[in-house]
Amino acid sequence: MKYATVTPPYIRPISPPLGPAILSAYLKKNSSLIQVRNFDLNLAYYSTALKAIQEGVVGIKLYNWDEGTTAIRVKQAVEFLKSWDPTGTDLKLYHYWATVFQSFENIFNAFMAEMARRCLFGLTIPDKIMALFEEIIRPVLEFEPDLTGISILFDHQMVFAVLLAKLIRERCMTKIVLGGAKFGVMVHPERVLLERWDCSIDQKRFSLEPAQLFDFLIPGEGEIALRSLCEKIELNDFSTVPNLIWQKKGEIQINPVEMISDLNEIPAPDFDDFDLPNYINPVVVLPFLTSRGCPWARCSFCTHHHTYIKFRTLEIDECVRHIRALKKRYQTDYFYFYDEMIPANRFRELAGKLIDEDLGIYYGAYAKPVSKFDNQLLQQIHKSGCRVLLWGVESASQRLLDLMRKGTNIHDMEKVLAESGSVGIMNLVFIMFGFPTETKEEFFLTFDFLDRNRSSIHALSKGKFMLTEGSLIHREPDTFSITGIREKQYWNTLDKVLEYEVSKGLDHHQVAKLYKENLKRLHKTGLSSRFGSYREHLLVYAARQISDL
Repeated sequence: MKYATVTPPYIRPISPPLGPAILSAYLKKNSSLIQVRNFDLNLAYYSTALKAIQEGVVGIKLYNWDEGTTAIRVKQAVEFLKSWDPTGTDLKLYHYWATVFQSFENIFNAFMAEMARRCLFGLTIPDKIMALFEEIIRPVLEFEPDLTGISILFDHQMVFAVLLAKLIRERCMTKIVLGGAKFGVMVHPERVLLERWDCSIDQKRFSLEPAQLFDFLIPGEGEIALRSLCEKIELNDFSTVPNLIWQKKGEIQINPVEMISDLNEIPAPDFDDFDLPNYINPVVVLPFLTSRGCPWARCSFCTHHHTYIKFRTLEIDECVRHIRALKKRYQTDYFYFYDEMIPANRFRELAGKLIDEDLGIYYGAYAKPVSKFDNQLLQQIHKSGCRVLLWGVESASQRLLDLMRKGTNIHDMEKVLAESGSVGIMNLVFIMFGFPTETKEEFFLTFDFLDRNRSSIHALSKGKFMLTEGSLIHREPDTFSITGIREKQYWNTLDKVLEYEVSKGLDHHQVAKLYKENLKRLHKTGLSSRFGSYREHLLVYAARQISDL
């Protein structure tokens, strides 16, 4: 049988998606009867859109430019970002062209999301836009899959996923399964098939039954479930397919969960179907996982660790074998390790093995800024090829860090950032404003922290706190002085959008006001504010700017 994985718009087209590459490798290894193809329709969407803009088929305007000038500038931005050499380029030039491209993304994606929504509910959209949607699904239709999987990582992909499912289903006899990391963090993923979606367009009400478009849902880990589903697709009996949510005679069925305990059973990701040179990056940067789940899994605001059933690790020797194979097969030295975080002891072992094997790679990874990351370990990590570390700092108020259950302290964080920068690793720091009970003084403590450590903070990823369904804060609101939780009606989101009040500290209006007033100050932190969004670009910059020490 034929199975196709589809990655819908929109995510930043900087590197290939990891989930579909892992599933593809697993299916190819474990079943010779399944023909597998990956379709990155997100990259196809960007490529088709950029071509349409250059040819004048689709017109947009950025800043005070007309459509012709905008088309030229966007083309120049893409060409620059795909060819730039950080060793000989003024960083201000990178920032300028990355800003142009990000502006294009923001404007175009918002417009196309609205077009997708209107098309989905049968409203008229321009023929040239409809042609764009039809063009990006054409390769899937030509493949004629028996089963099509749609992989979702972010909420904003959903409107495109639903439209693409509708268009594919109208033109091809295929069953459709939803999957991806996004569903793994949901408390009740089955409601995606259960609940009707209602929305208003042009002051008219529309509704949609997702169950009419999607046959199955696989939340969380998909290897065993997808293989079993592919093997049973013609039998029409899915009661033994693990991790599957499906309908039987109009009733939702939720099958028992099963997982692969030994990650060594899963082969290296397979990126063969992805047009790697076409991603908007001067080099190919491949995503990789050395573990699944979070070894800490205690942060009160977080639900990321729900994506996987439990924390497991790939053996270090196997990690290195996979990386070596990927480096050779795809002719790249650049990797991003997307583990929730790599603990210090495991990082020491991994770095040591990478050094011993002399792989000659550059990589970025997520870590926790605790004292175990001392100078000696950070030097070893740098020597192994690490050039970017992403740290969850969140706040410079110790009271808030304790309330977040981060397990970190201010002194250690500052020391780790300074030591990391001193050995030649660039630091990307995550910051969160407006955590429940945060005071105005604590709000500005974080700004003081950023100013004080500016020389060792090379990029910033910032945002305001959002209450997430299933987090400890949501389950125990009284502990965090949260009152009046209510669900906001918002049709095309997978998460429940939760509004709330606080009995202590800044309310969300005050947080939004302070955040907006001080945004320029935040933009002064780091080499370029665009590196917070285009993290793979930061890795390329860091690898080419910093020589071995």
